[in-house]
Amino acid sequence: GLSFTDPDPAVREAAIRRAIAHIPFAARTGAVIIIGLLRGVVREEAGVTHEQAMAWLVEALQRCAEAAAPHGVRFALEPLNRYETGLIHTVAEGLALVERVGADNFGLLLDTFHMNIEEPDMAAAIRQAGERLFHFHVADSNRWYPGAGHINFPALLAVLEEVGYAGYVSGEFMPLPDADTAAARAIAYLREAAAGHHRGRR
Repeated sequence: GLSFTDPDPAVREAAIRRAIAHIPFAARTGAVIIIGLLRGVVREEAGVTHEQAMAWLVEALQRCAEAAAPHGVRFALEPLNRYETGLIHTVAEGLALVERVGADNFGLLLDTFHMNIEEPDMAAAIRQAGERLFHFHVADSNRWYPGAGHINFPALLAVLEEVGYAGYVSGEFMPLPDADTAAARAIAYLREAAAGHHRGRR
């Protein structure tokens, strides 16, 4: 598939064009454009080094951010766990990438499932991301709906409020036991978690 770090320059160019093509829709809807696996992987079997992959990634993201800026659109890269990619696993690595890209409209999407694997302290990682946190995904430790595993979501929601996060909190979890049940349980749990946090502050 397409990726920003493919050894073939034509594939890299097509990936950049694919990302940029989402800008008009994002501008109309106020959406953040998310970069997940489109970042690619380190193709060591093709002679690609981590340094070369990162250079291609930075170049691609700079072009995307530059194209999006006149439209008021933001891009957000999602740090993924080590089992899914060799590029950008943690908030610290993500922020280093943000600095290299050097664009105000480029930041991070944080996902609690991946953070639970990679971050020793998820609350501290959210604080570290700060104003560069552009979007937030929730899934529990087992990738089921929030409340089905062991992640402390009330604490994380409190930290989101603490850092002034005003974006969406969206669910990205497995549709188990089925999609409708998972969605309903996630909404109910998160509403109660948020309400409990506010009750505790009174």
